[in-house]
Amino acid sequence: MLDLDALPRPVAETDCWRPTIDDVDRISWGRNAKQKGTGSRGVPHRLNDDERSLYDFARRKGFVEIGGSGWRSERRDSPLVNTFRSWCDARGVPAIYLHKGRDGTDDQVVVDLAPLRTPLRFEAAAAFCLGAAPNGTVEFEGRPPVDLRDAEDAADDDEQQRAAEAPAASASEPSGARMFSLEELAEAYVTQPIYRLPMYAVSWVRGRSEAKELAKLLAESLGTSEDAKGRRKEQGSPQVRPGKSRRSGGYGIG
Repeated sequence: MLDLDALPRPVAETDCWRPTIDDVDRISWGRNAKQKGTGSRGVPHRLNDDERSLYDFARRKGFVEIGGSGWRSERRDSPLVNTFRSWCDARGVPAIYLHKGRDGTDDQVVVDLAPLRTPLRFEAAAAFCLGAAPNGTVEFEGRPPVDLRDAEDAADDDEQQRAAEAPAASASEPSGARMFSLEELAEAYVTQPIYRLPMYAVSWVRGRSEAKELAKLLAESLGTSEDAKGRRKEQGSPQVRPGKSRRSGGYGIG
């Protein structure tokens, strides 16, 4: 294991589109975001009670612990993964996930570098992460973003629907779609919402205790934790009567 203090910490792009932390918090409760493009009807972000607890812990720890992939069948996606990724994007830090296996021997630690929005420096950022532990794997989804369209219109796209139902593609397992290079996606990483951007990640498979230690080390080294001030579960959700319009917060996004 290398001394991470001897390597430069990855720096996020500042001159780019990002959501606000307040908007990420709002759509996690199913409320309207103030800034257009923060969420999409086709990408669920609204958290249930259990996910809310995990999300609150994650903001303090700097990484989120998820049982398996976090897939919720009724939403056909993982709201917790989506919301935590948006929160990291708002802060300009990598998103760190700890996906727990059933028996605790094959947990997966994943560091998604996409929230940095610096595609031409992703390789250097990955090298920083690989300095934390050997035997990591670099993965790039390499799919084109849904560009030049409104986020809500994009929800109706058949391709996006199929992508939500299928496992994510990686550089080693290309899908039928043409793979995109980081150079081709450089502008998209500056202008597009995070849910339209492919993941560029480093991952490790470890036992439960070792995986947690690695996630903690990465969170400290990458500066991902924060004394979050958003609405907590114990404060109660916003008072919204079911069945009301989106303007009243009844349906919301995701």
